[in-house]
Amino acid sequence: MMNSVLQSGVAADVGMDPARLQHASDLAAGWVARGDTPSLVVLVARRGQVVLHEAFGVRHPDDTTPTLLRDSIYPVASISKPIAAAAIMCLVEDGLIGLNRAFIDYIPELDRPEVEGLADATVADLLRHTAGIDDIVFTDYILANRRWEGDVPPPAPGQHPHLNRIVHLAAGAPLTHPPGSVHLYSSLGYMLLGDIVRRASGQPFWQFVRSRLFDPLGMRDSHYVLPAEMRVRRVYRAAGFPVTQSRSPWFPGIDTPEYDAMDWAGSGAASTASDLAVFCQMLLNGGSYGGRRILSQASVAAMTRAPNATGIRMTFPGINAATGKRADVPLSLGGYGFGLVIFGDGDRFRLNGSLAAPSTIGHVGAGGTCVWADPERELVGVYLSVGRQLIRGTLIDSNVDLFQNAVHAAVVD
Repeated sequence: MMNSVLQSGVAADVGMDPARLQHASDLAAGWVARGDTPSLVVLVARRGQVVLHEAFGVRHPDDTTPTLLRDSIYPVASISKPIAAAAIMCLVEDGLIGLNRAFIDYIPELDRPEVEGLADATVADLLRHTAGIDDIVFTDYILANRRWEGDVPPPAPGQHPHLNRIVHLAAGAPLTHPPGSVHLYSSLGYMLLGDIVRRASGQPFWQFVRSRLFDPLGMRDSHYVLPAEMRVRRVYRAAGFPVTQSRSPWFPGIDTPEYDAMDWAGSGAASTASDLAVFCQMLLNGGSYGGRRILSQASVAAMTRAPNATGIRMTFPGINAATGKRADVPLSLGGYGFGLVIFGDGDRFRLNGSLAAPSTIGHVGAGGTCVWADPERELVGVYLSVGRQLIRGTLIDSNVDLFQNAVHAAVVD
């Protein structure tokens, strides 16, 4: 097990070909130059040494000269999920949350006997997207059967008002599959996990994450509620780019002040390439970093273990941006643990370049972000971009798979 602390290093000293690594950097610069993305920060670390960390492009669409810095802050969307999963595991270790307990034990407002299978859906199911929650069905239920602006009890201390409203108005929404039977990607499920953290810890979700993860790891530029004074370093995208539009009454566009103020576990984090690399390195280290134990080895093993070893089918319930109609996307992943994709031999997901080891873990985020950590090659990669277009009207287009392959091809020892 490694116990590396990230520091600046030299490619040749950690078994990487400098010329090949430079080629990966040149690819990134070229994608910005030809307009694939206006903003791109990349970072590569091996054996605790940061051997590539570059920024290309602009921080704001109104900028006419390169303004992006290596410490520019990106909204990382679903890369928030591994962080939220780590927060849950902290409370599992504290004896305050049980992974195989029904999640409605912690959110009793959702407990409705008429919802078939609900009592069988566990906290672990929420973490793995196997609870049977279909985000589109839940959204339609709330909008069709309840008035979004209707009366609900006031939020509890530290609970976001929108999440409070969802919890009350979604009560009675059906599960679309028996818990544990199907992997159906659910951001709403992760929002519920954040509220479970709040209830079990007695702290607002964002405060708990700061005290147990961000502060001990030195992730000073990472926030679930981005302070106003830090928004001058935040990356923005042009109007009309993917995820700039509101996706529901409670989910604003990614570049709005409302988005920055939402401590939603599954999608609300903002961070830098350096901070995300530290989080990934902690996982590679088996849960420790800088001499501090953040997670137990047992928790990291649970997070990075998929219940089905290879070729797992996950469905992303999406809406085609061009037609407005439902367009579910089948994702053939190697596996999915707790908040982490495990690449695996059966991974056919486009955002995995396929040269990383099968034990590699990672996650992508809407808008064009990706992190991965390869334990066999002791390598961490971060790719933060602004996606301009969608693949077949649903998923963000990105060149991260091409970048991954160039990086892994630079490993020579």
